Formats: sequence, structure tokens, C-alpha cells
Amino acid sequence: MKKHLLLFGFILTSYCQTIAQVNTEIYRPSNRQQGLVGQLKASLSLNRGNGNNDIFSGSVKNSYVRKRHVIFGIGSYNFGQTRNDGNTNVFKRKGFLYAKYNYAIDKDSASHWSAEVFGQNELNEFIRLQNRLLGGIGFRWDIIKNPKTLNLSFGSSAMYEFEEVKLDSSDLTYPLQTNFWRWSNYLSMTYLLDNSSNKTFFSLVAYIQPAVYDINNNQMFNLTENYRILLNASVRTNISKTLSFGMTFKYRHASFIQSFLENYDYSLRSNLIINF
Repeated sequence: MKKHLLLFGFILTSYCQTIAQVNTEIYRPSNRQQGLVGQLKASLSLNRGNGNNDIFSGSVKNSYVRKRHVIFGIGSYNFGQTRNDGNTNVFKRKGFLYAKYNYAIDKDSASHWSAEVFGQNELNEFIRLQNRLLGGIGFRWDIIKNPKTLNLSFGSSAMYEFEEVKLDSSDLTYPLQTNFWRWSNYLSMTYLLDNSSNKTFFSLVAYIQPAVYDINNNQMFNLTENYRILLNASVRTNISKTLSFGMTFKYRHASFIQSFLENYDYSLRSNLIINF
């Protein structure tokens, strides 16, 4: 198994910390990865002088594939403290937990149709999000399954979402708590171009999640009143056997959001990677 070391990264445009939703489909394991696979990361940053703070970040990824069953999950947490005159104050936290289970309708994981159940819990103090809980059930259709070239999948689910935000004196229009039923849909595509000189890998995941019912106010929505769009596109190409270059673009749009926030976020990143 090849291990990947991130040599360096630079951001071509500024990265906003206001992305509330997480594009979790990018963490889905391949059906060829039978059994249990896991990954654990942790880091601690200590800064003194002009930057007087401590920041901890950690993440864990796990997946399990066995014939008709696919399970995968991810957890991530960032926690920071400032130190002023010997006092310690928490200033920002961000984290989420996510898990999804797929059950192939046919006899093994090569099925083109599967049922899926998922759940998520999220915190993001950058946008005053105190708690976000969601869960859903639906189906997945693998339209094209060819690991050597092209994979194309579509998923659709009924999703319940609860959000609690911290009140802001400049925004009296956004409610403290929201309870919505949403219709969550995603399209996932991966493409591998393999020629004699190098390999180029392209992936695209797009979500659209319109709210269809407001539980708090017993109100139905049409599909254009309250919606969210998520997009994640990436490309990576091998320069040589040990060196590759990649770029990732992320975009989020929310039609209903707190007034002091922008209704969109985007980021563009490029990375140079050494494989060994």
C-alpha cells in the first residue's frame, strides 16, 4: 500500500471557515477494499510571541466493506485556546461526526442498487452554529461501475435536520432553532485517465438539499425557497512515479442563512504530493 506525504500546500484563494455542511460522499470506500480500513490523525500547535495560542486538531476515518454491506464514517475536531496574562480562554471550536451504512439490494456489493442510512452531528463556532443534527434514509444507484475508468452514482434521501445557533444582536430574523425535513440528492463521479506516461484522476461530488417542510411553523416549502448546494471537484495527475500534483475546488451556497454571513463559500487549493 502506498503512503502519501503532503509535501506542501498553498491556497490560491482565501479559504473561508464558514462552510457548515460537509461533503461526506468523498470519504466513501471502494468496494474493492474488503474488510476494515482505518486512519487516525492528530496534531498540536503551540504558538508564542505575537501568536499566543494553542490549537489541537484530530480526525479519524474508518470503513468496513463485506459483500452486501458498506459502512464508513469520519470524525474531525479542532479546538483552540488563547493565553492572555496567564488566563486561558477558549476561542473557537469546530468538529463533526458522520456515519453511513449501505446495503446492496442484490447478493453482493457489486449491486447497482443499494439502500442507505446516515447520521451526522456538527459544531462550528466560526458561524455561531452550536449544534447540527441530521439523519436520513434513502437509496443509491450506481449508474456506471468501472473502477479502472469511470464510476457514476446518484443518491436520494429523505433527511431530517435540526440546527441551533447562537443569537447575534445584529440578526433578529434568523431563528435560534430550526427543524426541517429536506430532500437530499447527490451525484458522484470519478474518472481515471491512464495512459503510458501518467495517470490523471478526476472526481466530482455535488449535493442539492431543498427543504420541503418546516416542522416548527408547520409550513411547506417549494423546492426553490430554502435550499443548499454543495460542490467538491478535484483533479490529480502523476508527474512521475513519486511525484503528483492536484487541485481541489469547494463551493457551498445556502439560500437561507444568518444575515451577517455570506450565502456562499468557495475555496481553491493546490497540492504537491510525494508518494513513496
